[in-house]
Amino acid sequence: MFKSATSPSAGMFAKSHILLSVLATLFLTSSCLGQAAPAQSPIVCDFKDGLAVEDATCQAKLKGLFERKGDTLILNLDGGTSKAYIGNSAACDGENVDASKCLVFRMLRYFPQSQFYLVEKGLYECGDYLFVSRRTGRETVMSAMPVLSPNGRYLLSIDDSDACERKYDIAVWSMRTDPPELEFNYQAKQYENWELTTWKDDTHIRLKAWINGKTSYDQEAELVRGAEGWTLKLGKKTDRPR
Repeated sequence: MFKSATSPSAGMFAKSHILLSVLATLFLTSSCLGQAAPAQSPIVCDFKDGLAVEDATCQAKLKGLFERKGDTLILNLDGGTSKAYIGNSAACDGENVDASKCLVFRMLRYFPQSQFYLVEKGLYECGDYLFVSRRTGRETVMSAMPVLSPNGRYLLSIDDSDACERKYDIAVWSMRTDPPELEFNYQAKQYENWELTTWKDDTHIRLKAWINGKTSYDQEAELVRGAEGWTLKLGKKTDRPR
């Protein structure tokens, strides 16, 4: 069976997806492009037993926005156009498994205010998340589940995978353009596992990390956007016993 973008094993796929869905429901909000607006929860798709078919509730709520035809996921775009993602689930499991050809696309959620789809591109090992504009069909590729700021002006993705190659540890995109523009990309020189603590407002993000280099410690930090862009400001450091 194929493995999700964040899960190192098929057995962990369903568990990791449930956890991500819970976290995303708590943190994800959206807004009209370039405008501040009250938080609006995304429409979340659920799956049973790691299957690649969106549940009936999701399909009903998003009727007219996407179609599922076997392995093919079709996103309906503005202007009557569409964008198709063609998978190959037969190569992901069973007697015909072929890791090089395994490919599954799943609709994870839709953000009504900003009009973006979040699609998971699952490979046999690892994968990506595709943040796709309903307006243009343009996509932004991320290696970890994205989180929108309280008013939807910025998009945050933190990659803490130990099983897959990291393209970044922390990344932030501006939602003022379509596709979103990358404004911050942090790649650690040592082993660092970051996570979101709280998003105070659109330009102040509280984070914490386990850093395991020459010494092992917990690091608090705040990611702040000023006139010259984003700055990662380190805070309290707490040593960990070896």
